[in-house]
Amino acid sequence: MAIVARHERLNSLPCVFHVADLTIRLGWAPQAALRQLFLWKKQGRVKGLGGQSWIFANLVADQYPDWDLGLRMIMPTAVVVGIEVLRRAGWTTQIPYVAMVAVSSAQPIHQVERFEVAAQLPQWFELMSPGIRREDEDVALAHLAPAWALADLIRREGWCDCGLGPDDIYWDYVNEQDQADWAVACIALGLGVRSMNPDHEVP
Repeated sequence: MAIVARHERLNSLPCVFHVADLTIRLGWAPQAALRQLFLWKKQGRVKGLGGQSWIFANLVADQYPDWDLGLRMIMPTAVVVGIEVLRRAGWTTQIPYVAMVAVSSAQPIHQVERFEVAAQLPQWFELMSPGIRREDEDVALAHLAPAWALADLIRREGWCDCGLGPDDIYWDYVNEQDQADWAVACIALGLGVRSMNPDHEVP
């Protein structure tokens, strides 16, 4: 098969794909697939998720890859946690260097460049299950509810040490459901009864 024809075959691949798609979808031999993939990377046509994931974004199809989708392909239990949850919810403008995800230790763990991957025992997922959300099937990864993400941060690291202080939170975005989630999360995580905003703590 000519190289030009192989370039054209990139158009038939999804926006995010696994290297195995080159053999399964396109019928290429493994070595030929790897050579072509190397050429596409050199030409800036594809970009990798990193590590040993073998997940790539098709930049011909979409210049702004959905890396969440790529991560779900290799670690389907991944849940977005930490500051990234609060940023996506509009609670803060702080941007973590990379988004953190929790992944069940019961499945293979892949360390990748575009996410901080934290292995968690299945018991962690059971504990956090009331706070895990996936409201839209079009959203690739599940995530903690913002109040649960904040409670988890405070439990693990405390205010400021977690990279956020009370002044970094847009408290006007916190609604009654968030307050209810916070109360449940605090009890579940052993934080007791406390105000979400420590500056408004009741004596």
